Amino acid sequence: MGNVSVEKFNEIVATLADDYFWGSINSIFKTNIPFLGEMPILAVLLLGTGFYLTIILRFMPILRIPAGFALLWKGRKAGKGEEGQITPFAALMTALSSTVGTGNLAGVATAITLGGPGAIFWMWMTALVGMATKYAESMLAVRYREVDADGNYKGGPMYYIKNGLGPKWKWLAIIFSVGTLAGAVAAGNMVQSNGIADVVNESFGTPRVATGLILAGLAFVVIIGGIKSIGKFASKLVPIMAFSYVTAAIIVLIMNASGIPGAFKLIFDGAFSGNAATGGFSGAVVALAIRAGIARGLFSNEAGQGSAPIAHAAAKTKDPVQQGTIAMLGTFIDTIVICTMTALVILTVSGDFKHNPAVSQLKACAINSAALGSEQKIRVDSGLFTVANGDHMVEVDGKIINKTDFSKADVVAKLDQCKALAATGNTGIVIDDNAYAGVMEDLRLPVDNAWQSDLEGARITSAAFAAGIPGGGYIITFALMVFAFTTILGWSYYGERAISFLFGEKAVLPFRVIWCVFTFLGALLAVKSVWKLGDIGNAAMAAPNLIAVLLLSGVVVSMTRGGKDTRPIQPHDESAHAKGLHNVDGKPD
Repeated sequence: MGNVSVEKFNEIVATLADDYFWGSINSIFKTNIPFLGEMPILAVLLLGTGFYLTIILRFMPILRIPAGFALLWKGRKAGKGEEGQITPFAALMTALSSTVGTGNLAGVATAITLGGPGAIFWMWMTALVGMATKYAESMLAVRYREVDADGNYKGGPMYYIKNGLGPKWKWLAIIFSVGTLAGAVAAGNMVQSNGIADVVNESFGTPRVATGLILAGLAFVVIIGGIKSIGKFASKLVPIMAFSYVTAAIIVLIMNASGIPGAFKLIFDGAFSGNAATGGFSGAVVALAIRAGIARGLFSNEAGQGSAPIAHAAAKTKDPVQQGTIAMLGTFIDTIVICTMTALVILTVSGDFKHNPAVSQLKACAINSAALGSEQKIRVDSGLFTVANGDHMVEVDGKIINKTDFSKADVVAKLDQCKALAATGNTGIVIDDNAYAGVMEDLRLPVDNAWQSDLEGARITSAAFAAGIPGGGYIITFALMVFAFTTILGWSYYGERAISFLFGEKAVLPFRVIWCVFTFLGALLAVKSVWKLGDIGNAAMAAPNLIAVLLLSGVVVSMTRGGKDTRPIQPHDESAHAKGLHNVDGKPD
């Protein structure tokens, strides 16, 4: 009975996340709009906002990338008389600590698996327009931040909604804050600690309890000191972390240099003609590439989600435009640099890889049926892949048990369901005899690259690194642990600012303790719905944030073109910037 209840809960959460919070226009409103109608509404809003801001800012974020790096170097130390809690450099490193994470390893691999190499091109495009969104939201965070009696600088979407849009919009700020808490605890904490526990247990046999205790203890040591402690830690670890990973990737690419031109050819050809690992139908593979690239790009760099502005609001600066210019580099570093390195390694390195046709054809069935609409959508639980690959029977306390809720008969039944849908017309779904042989006869077919194999997520990246350089698998193991841990630290600050907005500063210290408890529990629990709860939280963050950024886009343009804030103070504006009269309407400080 308990298992049934858990499965039902997981199904409800998955439905809410996939079909509503991240549902497409076609699936929610029962329309049949080509391409855009097949994309999640929030993805359209995220991409559309970035494109709109890029246009009205006259491509400034892209053109000022070199200037941004110059300001970042200068921002290692705060200028005299600047107000805030951490240096501009530390603010970006704190934002990157949560942004650079498993998405750079697992997310890139997933994008290639779902949409083919062409997904990387669209990931780049998403990052370029996402820079404008990151610039705008971080600039607004500094402009509308507040400071309390204890000297805590508090900012982010909830504050530019409250101080920029006015008291009537506070409900939107509350939705954002609740979403931030959900996203932080689920995707920013428990999922990360669970991932670390998985990797450490698989690689070194370390018990999950021990890993959870160590993670919780380390997290507590850093976050108990608040943003100054997190910023100081991030300023030292994040640059080393990013540089080391990029260096390792470059070494792999040098050792496999002959495959680099082919990798770029796959990316550009796939962007406009399509070549998905899981297969697809003519005309839809390009759409898959675009959807996968946009979705994974947005998830990786968090542009428009509203998380990074919370960190940038604590920067020691009086100039919102300057901090926004530094902030937009986070999107560039995360996606254009780090994600690109991951993608090139995955696409360049070849090796002895194999795939199960049952797994690849079931994945294609799930993807293509979803593109046909919600009524024809066929859900394929990941447990079916485990069974198809024969990894479901394990020994526990001397007994052989099935670690999934499925059998080979269930896999065959799902193949039959997909085959029946394929027979209805031009669905792009192909179920052949090899698929059934993959389940019943353990058939495995050779492939050249890890992204074409049965591996998933970070395991694709790990396998590519392992094939490209001796010890490459251990590089990814270590990178996953460090990336995930810094994500826990960065999101802890976002969570505490959200709870401070909702309940006051008195709630912050208890939250930090509870946060570490969730870090420990995340290492022990393997709850499928945690990822989906994080997706729901992220959606509840992104929607209010994007609404506010669009409504305040006039402020963004006015401040950008004036250099300093040239917008008159509004009666409801309680921000530190307004109270300090920092060059408002051209007046001196």
